[in-house]
Amino acid sequence: MAQKSTQDGQADDLFIVFEGSSSEDGSHARQLWKSIALLPPPESRLASADIRQRLPVARPQRCRTSNVDDPVPRTVCREWQREDERRLYQAMADQKKEVVAMLGRQRQQRVQKERLTAAVRPKNKMVEPPDPETELDKELVRQLP
Repeated sequence: MAQKSTQDGQADDLFIVFEGSSSEDGSHARQLWKSIALLPPPESRLASADIRQRLPVARPQRCRTSNVDDPVPRTVCREWQREDERRLYQAMADQKKEVVAMLGRQRQQRVQKERLTAAVRPKNKMVEPPDPETELDKELVRQLP
């Protein structure tokens, strides 16, 4: 490792050239450039040290378990969870009933509007008399060989 560092130092001496300045300024500049080590930009790194790479895993909610006497036993906690689930499903069922009722009302309104417009609509379509020019064109087409 020591040989490598001396080789690197020799290579740095070969590549760092300060023309037109005093040797003292050149040595100060050489020390400055050797002390600076440029790091790659953060975008080029695969993983950044300041960013958490993984999201925390969601764990199922559980009742607290401890060695001291719990003020709420586990069975009561499970019953609370079941009640919460029942309330959630009941709310979803109520919402579904409301949507179905709304769709039924909309359908009834649409049928009622159709009945009203059916009385006003003309029953027979008026047949327009054929245009004599189109009849003449058809006749000429038939006569073609």
